[in-house]
Amino acid sequence: MKNEYYTVTKDADILAPSWLAERIEKGIATILYRTRDGHAEVKGVRVKGDDVAQIGDTIMFNGRRISVERR
Repeated sequence: MKNEYYTVTKDADILAPSWLAERIEKGIATILYRTRDGHAEVKGVRVKGDDVAQIGDTIMFNGRRISVERR
């Protein structure tokens, strides 16, 4: 299986690819929000552990593992 990439955007909670959405449902990845002026904005995606992909960073999925690539 080839590597799949997703660049985190402010719409990550809505437009996440299926492989990332599955990991979010399982608790392997979490979407981080911040409250600004009374509404929630996507801050980034936390991958199990301490890796956080902020907006603009790329998340790579190789068929088994997820990793974060910085800008």
